[in-house]
Amino acid sequence: MQVVICDDIQKDMETIRAAIDTYSTAHPEYCFEIDEYSAALDLLHMVEKGKTYNIALLDICMPGILGTDVAEEMLAKSPEMDVIFLTTSNEYAVAAFAMNATHYLLKPFTQEQFDAAIDRAVKNIEQYDYLSLDCVDGIYRVCISEIASIESQNHYLRINLSSGKVLRLRMKLSQMFEEVQKYPEFIRVGVSYVVNLDFVRSISGNSIEIQGGVKIPVPRRCVEEVQKAYMEFCRKEARK
Repeated sequence: MQVVICDDIQKDMETIRAAIDTYSTAHPEYCFEIDEYSAALDLLHMVEKGKTYNIALLDICMPGILGTDVAEEMLAKSPEMDVIFLTTSNEYAVAAFAMNATHYLLKPFTQEQFDAAIDRAVKNIEQYDYLSLDCVDGIYRVCISEIASIESQNHYLRINLSSGKVLRLRMKLSQMFEEVQKYPEFIRVGVSYVVNLDFVRSISGNSIEIQGGVKIPVPRRCVEEVQKAYMEFCRKEARK
């Protein structure tokens, strides 16, 4: 699991890292790869370049930017990421839970409190579905919900992830669609595209606009079917 710690106070950073190490020792079945940042803007820079995380451990009161704002930008790239806030104040608890934070820990926290927070995050992550993709530059384990769209290009597929990262692999679109069609958010758009409706921002004329401003052409014969599928998807989401 990819974990990031962001705290501008070095002593607190060391305390959080020690708590993760203690948890990891008690749970050898999990493997944590940990990045540490003392500057929130440095973390966001890496996220913009395509770095994603399963768990983010964020201080809230940091120079120049609040941890809640950092989390919001990160969640836009990785909606399934679990966020655990660690702070000295209850002031931001409402805002934190409004964005579905996994936990809100007050400093100083106990190991037991920390373990409970990580347990909750790990449980959430274990519920996600993943695909192992043999891409041209290596093997990637991708969370299904992070796939924004899939495009067929000659004998290759272009997998566009919510983080902005693009993966390429040699496979037919029909084969990939067989892997994802059991998830109701994925629809086939013509012969060249598969789209995750979670990332659709608008359908206008003969094109779909998804997150990031990417536009996908819709064949004229498919427009009505695509619009109907999107409206039904939105209705189901609203009823949840």
